[in-house]
Amino acid sequence: MAKDKETLEGKKQPPEEEEEESVNQPPEPYRETLEKLQKEKDDQYDLLLRKQAELENYRKRVEKEKQDLRFAVQAEVMERLLPILDAFQKGLSSLKEAPGDSELQTYREAYDLMHKEIQSVLQKFGVTEVPGVGTQFDPNVHEAVVREVTTEHEEGEILTEYRKGYKIKDRLLRPSQVRVAVQPDDLSAAQGTREGGEK
Repeated sequence: MAKDKETLEGKKQPPEEEEEESVNQPPEPYRETLEKLQKEKDDQYDLLLRKQAELENYRKRVEKEKQDLRFAVQAEVMERLLPILDAFQKGLSSLKEAPGDSELQTYREAYDLMHKEIQSVLQKFGVTEVPGVGTQFDPNVHEAVVREVTTEHEEGEILTEYRKGYKIKDRLLRPSQVRVAVQPDDLSAAQGTREGGEK
């Protein structure tokens, strides 16, 4: 009887294991469908991630283009204001040189006030003056109108500023027009080379 029980139990065990396996894994036709659906889901998820990344890149690119356009427009407007600022500076300096007169004093004060207003607007938009007299000549921001031979100043030192230069952030709006010191040896060597080349 114990033998019969063992054989019965032994026979019962394998079908239970088979049942567990069959519960965990679907039948063959369903398994293929399930794998196909899983692959489609993975493909769609990858596509979604790619589209999200593309959309984010597009947003960033559009935002950068908007900022660049805004900056370009601001720079153009500021550049057009510079001749007006120059006119005010010339008018103000000529009024200061004029003899003292109560009527002229009123004009001086009005010019000074308008000049300060224009400078204030430029400063709000990040416009700064290019360093001038006493600094070293920089071809990126200065334009040498006159070169003066002198031993009293360093080579390339700016002696006079004829027209102020301005930058907006890192962009040059216009260069400074300046008079630059040149050492006698350098200038004579340059002239000698030029004359030697002409001969």
